[in-house]
Amino acid sequence: MGIVKRGRPLIGITCSRVTGGAWGVYSLGHFMDYTFSEYSQAILHADGAPLIVPAAQDESSLERILGAVQGLILSGGPDIHPRRYGEEPAAGLGEVDEALDRMELMAAALAVKMDLPVLGICRGIQVLNVALGGTLYQDIPSQIADSICHTPKADKAVPTHTVRIEARSRLRRIFGQPEIWVNGKHHQALKDPAPGLVVAARARDGVVEAVEHPGRRYLLGVQWHPEGTWRDDAYSKKLFRSFVRAAGEVV
Repeated sequence: MGIVKRGRPLIGITCSRVTGGAWGVYSLGHFMDYTFSEYSQAILHADGAPLIVPAAQDESSLERILGAVQGLILSGGPDIHPRRYGEEPAAGLGEVDEALDRMELMAAALAVKMDLPVLGICRGIQVLNVALGGTLYQDIPSQIADSICHTPKADKAVPTHTVRIEARSRLRRIFGQPEIWVNGKHHQALKDPAPGLVVAARARDGVVEAVEHPGRRYLLGVQWHPEGTWRDDAYSKKLFRSFVRAAGEVV
């Protein structure tokens, strides 16, 4: 059977969590599911239909959700607990969230098993890697010598450093360029890529900036934040459009 086009694909977007919120002192100690609206706006602009996936899930509920959507975005958020990839916490480890780790790692593994198109963004690329058996640098400045600044004090809409894109990668086909500027803001990064994942881009200091899985319909993770630049950056637009296009295909 060939590929058939359908209407706007439904795209799940995982949430982060935060305590407190709009109700001030009355909501202290209560978690709130949230994600930045740029993710939904970027998906809508790319002709997808965004759907927020909260942290409170079990395997059955995630299977139901992933069976209904046509693509999944693993969004940005806090650090992944290093016990998830067999390490003790190191100096420099930031905030972790056990419930969020559990949900997103489960969602990533299920989505890959289902061959659902997946786009991991910032924390999302790390979730993909850990879910499939890879490891992370817990803190770039203390663990990678001579690294560039990956946590610039800049607005999310401002490109901050370049990445070099591998010649034969899906990412190169999407962008059509060997090097682009991106808006990275992270202190963790991939160390050992998981089995099946191949590096698609690196920063000039060697830090992994993108991975993909050649054996899947569409499985791509980027370490930067295209949701912050899609309005003005042609490459961010291309990335979201390629993802939504893949999600909209019926094989």
